[in-house]
Amino acid sequence: MHRYLRTLVVAPFVLAGCAEKEAEWAQRGKESLIGLDQSSIRMCAGLPTGTTKDGRGEIWMYEHTTSPPGGVAPPTFTVPPGFNVGGSAPSGYCRVQLRFASGKVAEVQYAGATDILDARDAACGQIVRTCLDYKPGKQADAR
Repeated sequence: MHRYLRTLVVAPFVLAGCAEKEAEWAQRGKESLIGLDQSSIRMCAGLPTGTTKDGRGEIWMYEHTTSPPGGVAPPTFTVPPGFNVGGSAPSGYCRVQLRFASGKVAEVQYAGATDILDARDAACGQIVRTCLDYKPGKQADAR
């Protein structure tokens, strides 16, 4: 039981650390993806889930939903004097929108419930991570 309680205490800090790293990737993505061409984006991010055109160019969209590990939320415990500990794990949803002008990324925006805990845009980090520092013909490593 003592080991289980220790896990409940440590888990939020581990999740917060992961969310902070993913938020860092998302922030870097808003800068690193600018200037990449469509072929490079397809290589590092895959095929978009949707595309549309507007008066300023073409927009590609990528979507990602975060969920608790294994899809199972941790249990909730009530401890005296009536505080609930545990419960739902942090989750979020992100749509990354890439605007192309003349075939190159000109703008990166995030939409949806993108924050996880207090980490801004963390739900978007997994989408852009493989494109950070991407160089055509070379394996990218954003870790």
